[in-house]
Amino acid sequence: MSRGLGDVYKRQCKYNMSISELSKRSGMSSTAISNLENEHTSDILLSHAITLSHILQVDLYELFCIKR
Repeated sequence: MSRGLGDVYKRQCKYNMSISELSKRSGMSSTAISNLENEHTSDILLSHAITLSHILQVDLYELFCIKR
């Protein structure tokens, strides 16, 4: 299954983190995170993207599947 934001789901699993936990840590709603994961939206604030990249310990470029 294809995932949005470069595989946030895999990262969550790696750190044994539920959507609920990621929501609490990031300040984003569980619905917003789920929608991003499942490619139901591509809108994300830069501040949220930076926060997610820090929490999931991934570079912003990798988070968005951007090649340098």
